Amino acid sequence: MPLRMKKQRLGDAIYAVRFQSQYAAASTFLRIQEHYESSRFRNQVFTLEQYMDWYAAEYGAFTYFEDWEGFNVPSTAFTAFREGRFDPLLEKEERLLRMFATVREPFYVIGLYTDTTLKHEIAHALFFTEPEYRAQVRDALSAHDTSALSRRLASMGYHRAVLDDEVHAYLVSGDDTLGVQARGLTALRRHLRSLYREYAKGIVLAK
Repeated sequence: MPLRMKKQRLGDAIYAVRFQSQYAAASTFLRIQEHYESSRFRNQVFTLEQYMDWYAAEYGAFTYFEDWEGFNVPSTAFTAFREGRFDPLLEKEERLLRMFATVREPFYVIGLYTDTTLKHEIAHALFFTEPEYRAQVRDALSAHDTSALSRRLASMGYHRAVLDDEVHAYLVSGDDTLGVQARGLTALRRHLRSLYREYAKGIVLAK
């Protein structure tokens, strides 16, 4: 079956790319996503095989295509791929880049095959595209101890540079994988969700 990608504009500078399967989304976004936020590969150039070997060694098996459902990257994550530093590109990576070749930067791209993680991904998009939202989120985070949650997310493979963004997005979406690390953050979660509702009003499917 040919790989299908459907681009949808959700709001100002925010786009979704929809796929027919979790595998299609994950295999398309893997290197771009991990170049952006991986604790091991952020800002590095690497092959798919190198990443697969590392992931299997780190987590016991290569289960990335089953582990991750939604993806989110700022337009800046495309730069190294457009500059040819990841040559040769996978065909699906080339197709994704072509979809945004004429879109004015900065913008944000969400990749998904269901809407299960959409709120989480939109929270990331707002954090990047809305400076006021980002500032208010950071102010809210600074008033609470989120260190346990940050450590939990770091253990999942997130680079320290994106931890504030990830903490906020996981709290907004109420992801069940957070476990005990999210206890005691009920007031912060309410505050972040209120901010999200305020800034996501004009975004399609933002609820």
